[in-house]
Amino acid sequence: MSESEQIQPQEQTPLYEGTIFLSPNIDYFQNGDDFFVYHNLYGYILKMSEDLVDFLEFFHEGPRTAQEMTDQFGSVFDRDTLNEFLSIFRTLACLLPDNEYEPKKTHDMYPTQARWITVDQTDPKAVVIYAFDVQAQNQIFKIRLDAWESRLWGYLNGTKSVGEIAECLAEEDGLLASDVELRIAAALAQWTHCSIQAVKLSAEPCGNFKGRRFGVPPYLISTMPYEKVTAQVRTRVDEEGNILEAWQEPERCLPKGLETLPIDDETLRLDRQCARLSSLLAQPHAVLGGRSYGKAVYDVIARDFPIGGETCEVLEVGGGNGDTARAFVLECRQHVPDTRLSYTIFCPDPVQADGLRTALSDLSEIRILDGDIEKIADLAQLPDGKKYDLIYSDEFLADLPSVNVRKMSLDGGDEEDEEEDAEERPDGVPKSAHADASRLTFIGEGDAVNLIIRYKLNLCDAPEDFILNSGSLRLLGNLNKLAGFNTQMFIIEFGEDVKYPVRTFEDGREAWSQHFGILKQAAQKLGFQARSSYWMEALDIDRNLSMFATTRSQFKAIRCLLADHGVRLERRPYSQAEFEALLAQAGLTHVDEINYEHAEERISGLVSHAYKMLHIFKELEF
Repeated sequence: MSESEQIQPQEQTPLYEGTIFLSPNIDYFQNGDDFFVYHNLYGYILKMSEDLVDFLEFFHEGPRTAQEMTDQFGSVFDRDTLNEFLSIFRTLACLLPDNEYEPKKTHDMYPTQARWITVDQTDPKAVVIYAFDVQAQNQIFKIRLDAWESRLWGYLNGTKSVGEIAECLAEEDGLLASDVELRIAAALAQWTHCSIQAVKLSAEPCGNFKGRRFGVPPYLISTMPYEKVTAQVRTRVDEEGNILEAWQEPERCLPKGLETLPIDDETLRLDRQCARLSSLLAQPHAVLGGRSYGKAVYDVIARDFPIGGETCEVLEVGGGNGDTARAFVLECRQHVPDTRLSYTIFCPDPVQADGLRTALSDLSEIRILDGDIEKIADLAQLPDGKKYDLIYSDEFLADLPSVNVRKMSLDGGDEEDEEEDAEERPDGVPKSAHADASRLTFIGEGDAVNLIIRYKLNLCDAPEDFILNSGSLRLLGNLNKLAGFNTQMFIIEFGEDVKYPVRTFEDGREAWSQHFGILKQAAQKLGFQARSSYWMEALDIDRNLSMFATTRSQFKAIRCLLADHGVRLERRPYSQAEFEALLAQAGLTHVDEINYEHAEERISGLVSHAYKMLHIFKELEF
C-alpha cells in the first residue's frame, strides 16, 4: 500500500453543534475557596472550583462555538474533561443551546416545597410564606399569596410535573393549559429564586427517591446560606484591582405580595449569643432530666474530677453568657461548702466580658479577664506560681482561626502510587493513612507548619489540601502553661475524631469544626492522656425525647409567623408537646415544615450528636 493510500486520521468531531450560552438565571456564591452555582429557576446547587467559574463565565459573553471553547480551554482541560463539564452544565441548564431549552425543561420538572421553610396554610386560600433573607441577614421576607397562587401552592408536593399541574388548574378554571403553564412558571421562578428558596424543582417525582441508598438529592433539602458573589465575578477590574466596568444585577419581578420585615440589631445579637447548647438549656429542661445545663456540666466534671479540698482554682475559656459559671459556683456552694472556690473566666471579647461582669457581679467567687486569647498564658496566670485545678471550655474553639495546609510527598510519587494509596486495607482504612510520615512535607498559612513540627502530628491520612485547627493547637499549648500535674481539662466543641475541619456559616459568622484526633495527638505530646466522647452521652441527654427541630434561619421566620398571631417564641428548646401547644395557642392548624426529631439528632437548631468532649488529664503511675 502506498503512502497516499494509507488511511489518514480523521479530525475529531466538535463536542457540540452550533453555539451554547450561559443561562441568565444563575448566581454564584462563595464559601472560602469553594464556589457554588445556584440555578434560580430550579433551585439546583452545584459546588465547584474557581476555575469552573471562569469556564462558565466564558459563555456569559455570548454564544460560543465548540471550537471557540476548545481554543480557550483546550490547554487547561483535556477533551474528556471538557466533555464532562458540558454534559453536567447542559443537563442542569446552566449552558443553553437556545432560549426555549429552560421553558421546555421546566414543563417536565416536579416542583416540591423546600425543607426548613415556614409557610402558613391555615387558610388554604391565603397562604403566607416567611423566609429569612440569608443575604441581608437582618430581615424577613413575608409573601402573601393570592387565591390562585395559594391553589398552586397546594400542588407543590413533588408528585406532579409543571405540565401536569397546568392541566389540572386549566381544567378547574376552563382555560388553555399552555396559558396556565406560563403563569405557573412565572410564580415558581419567584419562589425558587435564591433570595426566597421556598421551592425546588426535581427532575423526577420525589416519591422515586424513597428506598434509594443515597436518598433525596442534597439540593432538594439544602439552601444556599453563603455570600452571593455574582457581582464580584462579573465586575471587570484591571491588574491593580481598579474597577473598569461594574456589573449591575438585572431587575427582576418580585412577588406582588412581598413585604420585608426588619430584625433589629439587639435581637440578632441575642440570637447569636443563644445559639449554643449552654444558652438554650440554661434553665432546667426535661431533656436533661429536669436539670439545667450548668448543673449537668457540674455532674459530668464531678464524675471524673474530685471537686473539693481546701481550694479549687477553675478557669473557663470563653464564658458564654455566664450561666454555666453561675450554676457551677452554686453547685459547689451546696456540695463542697468548705472548699474555697475561685472561678476565672477568660473572655477575649471586651464587650462580652463587660456583660459577664454585670451578669455575675453577685458571685464573689468569679473574676472576669479579657484580652488577646494568644496571651492567655500570661494574662490568666495565678499568683505564687499556682496552677489551675480545672480548665473548662465550651463551644469556643470553633471561633479560633483554622488555616489551609497542603501536604506533599518528598519523593514526588506517581500515578501507580496514587492508585495504591486509594486502595483500602482489610480494616477499611486507606493505605495512605499508614504511610511513612517521614516522606511528607507541608506548606501552610501562618504558623501551621511550625505547629505540625512542634507536635509531631501524624497527618498521613490528610487529603492533599486540608484545614488545620491552628488556633486550637496554640490555645492547647498556652493552657498547658497554666496547668499543673493534677489539672484536668474538659473541652467541648462540634467535630469528629478523624474528619478534617469544615467551615460552617450561620448568623453572619463562620465557625470551624474540630479534628479531635489531631488535638489528642497534641495533648499527648504535652504529656497528657486525652479521650474524646460524645457530649450528649456525657450530659445524659434523654436521646429519644421528641423535640421541635429547626435551623437558625427558620427559627427567625417562625418567630415572625407566631408574632403575627400574638404568640412569642422564646430562645429555648421546645419539646414536641410544648411546640404543638404553642401552635394551638396561635390558632395555627397547618404550617408547612414544622419538624420534630429525637434529641440525639437535633435540639432546636443544634445537631446534638455533632458535639464531642475532649477530656485531657494526667494519670498517676505507681
